[in-house]
Amino acid sequence: MNALNNKNAEIHAAGVVKNPKTYGFSPTAGADQNVAALQAAVSGGGLIVIDTPGVYELNDTILLDSNTKLVCSHGVIFKKVAPYCNVLLNRGALTKEYNENITIDGLEISVNGFEAPPTLVHGLRAQVGFFYIKNLTIKNFVCVDGKEYQFLMYIVTWENLHIENVKLAGDKDGIKLNNGHDAIIKNLDLTTYDDGMSLCGTDYQSVVVEVGDVYNVRYTNVTDHQYKNIFGRTCLIYTGSWADYADGNEYRSSDFCLNNGKLYQCVNEPGFVQTSSTAPTHSSGIVTGPDTLSWRYIQDCDFYHTHVYNVTFDNCIFEKSGNLLAVWDERSPFHRNYYPGTEKIPGAWGISITNCKVNASAEQVLVCVMGNLKDLIISNCVLDDLEALIRVDATAFNDIVNVSITGCTFRNIKHPLVALHNGKKVIDWALPFTRVGTQGYLPPEPPESGLDDLRTETPVTVNCYLAGNNYSNSTFSNIVTCGARLRFVNMDLPFDSLDNLTPLPGDLCRHVDGLFLYKSTGWVNGST
Repeated sequence: MNALNNKNAEIHAAGVVKNPKTYGFSPTAGADQNVAALQAAVSGGGLIVIDTPGVYELNDTILLDSNTKLVCSHGVIFKKVAPYCNVLLNRGALTKEYNENITIDGLEISVNGFEAPPTLVHGLRAQVGFFYIKNLTIKNFVCVDGKEYQFLMYIVTWENLHIENVKLAGDKDGIKLNNGHDAIIKNLDLTTYDDGMSLCGTDYQSVVVEVGDVYNVRYTNVTDHQYKNIFGRTCLIYTGSWADYADGNEYRSSDFCLNNGKLYQCVNEPGFVQTSSTAPTHSSGIVTGPDTLSWRYIQDCDFYHTHVYNVTFDNCIFEKSGNLLAVWDERSPFHRNYYPGTEKIPGAWGISITNCKVNASAEQVLVCVMGNLKDLIISNCVLDDLEALIRVDATAFNDIVNVSITGCTFRNIKHPLVALHNGKKVIDWALPFTRVGTQGYLPPEPPESGLDDLRTETPVTVNCYLAGNNYSNSTFSNIVTCGARLRFVNMDLPFDSLDNLTPLPGDLCRHVDGLFLYKSTGWVNGST
């Protein structure tokens, strides 16, 4: 993040300090005048200071150039008074040219009920949007009246991002990041409908701008509040993969294909399915071939998958009910993020949750695994009355998930730990127990009519290490059922039975009768 530390000096070195009120920007002016005045002030960059508090009406996008620092006094509010999309956008987004060294400090935006599809950059459906950006800082920012259609922030193809002291609320997602690396995100207060933050290597056709890996993200000191009564997500992790175009392939809406170094996405209506006969070759826009497949050119591309990795959640408070961290998979009429045969290529790894508190009045799953999560660390967390700590979905494409849980305090756990298995794959593994009802475990809903069931026959193995945890006000032991492929390298809660585990020599687990060590000859009670 050294580049971020140098950018203020670069902005000031330009010797340009501007106050938009000298251009006619005023709380008493109309939206047309304010847009023209503010655009004139920020064009070319420099230090732009808005020092008069008030509500400034806007009806069109303001474009920001490199080496721009926009500083707003407390009480400065940009208020939308017309249906348009981006309030702020970097100018390079229009031509896919990088802007650098942009800071927004102290701004509040009022959506005021106005939303619209993006007209300047396809898919960049946000109040504040950036595309092709390096060294971006957004701090002391507020937007608390978001509506159902637009994200509050959407940043794509980025390097070196700093978001600090931000309050977001609304009926759509908060911060959406795609194709970028090295972010520090801290001191956030979020109350959003679904994803407080999403880290996406791929996406639905309506919001894809470009695709790529997302990595090196530090998410610190964030409180994610419950929004109304929804069952939502604090953070979405979404990876994707595709294959080379081939005649005779079946493609669906939102599928990707790679052809001659160019990446395309099928943009036919949701639910569309067609066998291909005409390869896409264009370099911009949408072309519909004789086979009726409509392909949007996305980007020049030499890779077949996207990953999300090296992501840390530290000192966060999770109050939202739902899947707090969701490594997601989608197979609906609207999108499938893996083309058949490529499902196990993309993945998420290096994910850690440390020093966090989980507390909600409704059901919570700390980590829901539907995509390919390779490893997870949970440490020094306070986990209060969880519905499930980790859930591995029946349709997950994992072979092995390595999990370490250390130094945590489990409070008011009312259910036993359980591993459930359908004979071929782990259906559910949860800490604590995921409720199964009076009639036993309720299996997942079948796939929607007309959609593939892409599940493989290879079972998921969960390698789990638990040590040094405290179980306050919790009276339960562990239950493992149905031959689940669970290996506990170390376990600090007693099992009712060890027979259904899949251990290796050296594994150490507690039982109601004592501490057991697994040897080549089987379990040995070390307490006798």
